[in-house]
Amino acid sequence: MTALSILAGAAQAEGLYDGKTVTYIIATEPGGGYDTYGRLVGKYLQKHLGAERMVFRNLPGAGHVVGTNTLAASPADGLTIGTFNTGLIYAQLLGTEGIRFDLTQMSWVGKAASDPRVMVTSTGSGLDSFDKLRGASGRLLFAAAGVGSASYQETKLLARALGLNIEIVAGFNGNEGDLAMMRGEVVGHVASQSSIAPFVQAGNGQIVASIGGAGSPQVVDLAVDDDGRGIANLIAATSTIGRLTAAPPGVPADVLEELRTAYMAALTDPELLAEAQTLGIPVDPADGATVAGLLTAALDQTPATLDIIRAAMTEEARTVTLTTVLRAVENDGREVKTSDNGTEVVLEPSGSRTAITVNGAEAMRGALRAGMTCDIEYDPAAEGNEPKKIACTN
Repeated sequence: MTALSILAGAAQAEGLYDGKTVTYIIATEPGGGYDTYGRLVGKYLQKHLGAERMVFRNLPGAGHVVGTNTLAASPADGLTIGTFNTGLIYAQLLGTEGIRFDLTQMSWVGKAASDPRVMVTSTGSGLDSFDKLRGASGRLLFAAAGVGSASYQETKLLARALGLNIEIVAGFNGNEGDLAMMRGEVVGHVASQSSIAPFVQAGNGQIVASIGGAGSPQVVDLAVDDDGRGIANLIAATSTIGRLTAAPPGVPADVLEELRTAYMAALTDPELLAEAQTLGIPVDPADGATVAGLLTAALDQTPATLDIIRAAMTEEARTVTLTTVLRAVENDGREVKTSDNGTEVVLEPSGSRTAITVNGAEAMRGALRAGMTCDIEYDPAAEGNEPKKIACTN
């Protein structure tokens, strides 16, 4: 008998899930990465638990807070599990309003994937090692997306952690940061390891430091002080614990162990791996105990570090407001096309974060129609062009 079949058999041997229905909460709308991973993991977790049924429940809202609050308040019987964004680590640290959970108390089942962050420099900069980067004189220009974006915040936090004199040049979305390095406009940027791989493989740059993952050197070892090491642990956790699965606080030890065993069997199931390859999504599993340890390290921050994080996270984006006519509305309001002084603008309203009104009344993005006249507030440098407000009249 193979090790895999032993694992699978162990997950079903106790019979705790025989004939049971498991609910899997996904803290986003249907479609997208979290939904894809959640349904894939849930499908094979049902198989390895021996459960009769897996019910998927999408609960979007407030940047994953609605779904996570619901999960945390569910009965601790192991029959409700869920997935959400690890960006909620920042929300808990800063005491964001509306949070009714404690991540340190969740029953962690495991994580399906990770995408470590890396610090990259261009070949043309001559800064082909971290020692050269730290020893460089003058300001170091680094590309990032808009002010307030994850890449902007992480770059700002890492500059503090590493004692680097980095000046952030905002407004580079997608692979625009790579192009800016090739043009010599900036010397580097912070990116996910998977997204920067083609740039590095083409000989255009090199990774000089890693935040999480197996790369070397690690930022946590390069940090200038304890506060810097805390920042490094925080960013490593948010990038390493990707596509997680958790259960409410207080799940009995035997039930949690069965969940964890079945989870690891599911994530190493050849059928799941083949399906993930077809979907084009990576699988890099870790068990719940490992995830719990990473969360604990990320949330263990000093007051001084929290002040640094708060300053980076609360910096206001430089938004502009325009009055315009919507030229096209597609995909039930998920994509809106208009113009700003003759330049086409494509916006991606959020179903939970964009404040939308039509004729003065609160509305969903599906109520937007081509031809409406709207006042739109957005950050033209923001990643994804997610508007802050859309106020329209028919």
